[in-house]
Amino acid sequence: MTNSPHDAARVMEVVRAHRLVAVIRAGRADHALEAARAVIRGGIALVEVTYSVPDAPAVMRQLVADAHAGVVVGAGTVLTARQAHDALDAGARFLIAPNVSTAVAAVARETGAFYCPGAYTTGEILHAVDQGAHLVKVYPVGVAGGPDYIKVIRDPLASVPMLAAGGTNLENIVPFFTAGCIACGLGGSLADPALAAASRFDEIESRARAFVARAASHATPAAARA
Repeated sequence: MTNSPHDAARVMEVVRAHRLVAVIRAGRADHALEAARAVIRGGIALVEVTYSVPDAPAVMRQLVADAHAGVVVGAGTVLTARQAHDALDAGARFLIAPNVSTAVAAVARETGAFYCPGAYTTGEILHAVDQGAHLVKVYPVGVAGGPDYIKVIRDPLASVPMLAAGGTNLENIVPFFTAGCIACGLGGSLADPALAAASRFDEIESRARAFVARAASHATPAAARA
């Protein structure tokens, strides 16, 4: 599958509008699929199926086939070019990673896919931008630095769109938005793999609704709209 640059622009529009990315991790593919469906029922529009899920591309493909209106499915923990290609072939519309891989970046540039690599220091973040990142995943800022760290680096990196990830939760997403992140990635605080393993998909859906309501309570900062 080849994405167009226009598709990357559309994904960015959805990111800016919805501001929440559900990170799906699970020990079984069927658990991941149902967890993803639960967050979608809860109102989250961006769903990241990570490569920690067995046969992750099959889960992506099924979610795309579900054809949920307005939902954008992507891949997470994309560490290799092969994984990037397999995800895009399965219908993924964005690629997220905890690092900057020149090989994955090259696939994103060649296909026009939306690319969100992970970085933390200002040097790493600027390197991600140089590699073609549309959005930079500042990771693990939820447990290392928090919103105050984002406030410090926003001034020298004012033009870089940032996603907060790694330790984000219901209590700190609004502070991250206020600090200047345009979105937050939500892992265990949303689709906890333990909940999926226990088939507690109703709890995952309930958490999704709470996150959506909390995000909606916060007006998008002018800096994030720029």
